[in-house]
Amino acid sequence: MTSQEILDKAFRRSSRVTVSDPEFRFRMQKLNTAKVDTIASVIDSTLEGYVKAFPGFDRLPPFYIALIDLMFPINDIRRVLGRIDGARKEIVSIGSKTNRQIRRTSKTEYMDQKRNEAFGRISSLVDSMDGDLRFLAQVREGFKRLPSIPTKHPTVVIAGYPNVGKSQLIRLVSTAKPEVAPYPFTTQELMVGYFEKGRVKYQIVDTPGLLDRPFEERNVIEKKAILALSLLTDLCIFIIDPTGHCGYAVDPQLKLLGSLFRSLPDMRFIVCIGKTDLPLPEGSDLSGIDRLVEEHEDRVLEYLTISGETQEGIPEVLAAVVENLKVVEETPWADPPSVE
Repeated sequence: MTSQEILDKAFRRSSRVTVSDPEFRFRMQKLNTAKVDTIASVIDSTLEGYVKAFPGFDRLPPFYIALIDLMFPINDIRRVLGRIDGARKEIVSIGSKTNRQIRRTSKTEYMDQKRNEAFGRISSLVDSMDGDLRFLAQVREGFKRLPSIPTKHPTVVIAGYPNVGKSQLIRLVSTAKPEVAPYPFTTQELMVGYFEKGRVKYQIVDTPGLLDRPFEERNVIEKKAILALSLLTDLCIFIIDPTGHCGYAVDPQLKLLGSLFRSLPDMRFIVCIGKTDLPLPEGSDLSGIDRLVEEHEDRVLEYLTISGETQEGIPEVLAAVVENLKVVEETPWADPPSVE
């Protein structure tokens, strides 16, 4: 809620407070302290709920930490939560101090004065938090847009230019229809497929529009998003279409692969020459692919030829994924973090 909505809620509750006591002085003491208590407790519980609703960032997988930090710097979120929690505690303190003063006097005018002073100070404090509350509301909406990429499954990322066969590979190996989830930092979507081997569920992630041009040509947000995605895994399937049917020549595809070698130094690769069921253009020279793979042979785990149509090489790709992905213990966050 906004600061005004919180105040309206608290004062509505306070206006409904009733007490009973035959002695006028004690009745007024009880009424004023109950009103102050109600306002302080409503605001306290509301703000405390907001603070506790946010996940402990130290417990999140690095992938989600990086994604959140792209939208809203985590240090900013922590500072805002700290300010709100501090204001909440100050409001509780104001209420307690005010009620002690009210209980020590027999003058009803003084009781009213102290109650109104407390209302004023509490209202000012809540008003001062309006910007922080609106910021948290934006963060909460951002959390809703986080893609659901379980971090407990061994994961491989697919890269390559559009139409080289990435989505086809996911559809071939997935036991069910691939899931498509919005990616909050591009206008594209993530496609996630799964296959099982030895009772282990493996995850393949395709990022249309994100890993289809050299890293150096990306804007800052895109670069950070790619680096965040790399935190999911250290294994990438890179598919090259040598036939030209994807709409791109081999050279720009090699430029993309070279940029990923440079920008993701910890990433290992399974390089696949795709669409082997189709004829190559006359005069095709694929020696550049061989040279690049040989240059990075320490990071190229497999160099395979595949076809989505004939399924040539697909079992070998999956075998290479299974062999090179470690099965890790389930993490505390299998799904994206959320704000309750």
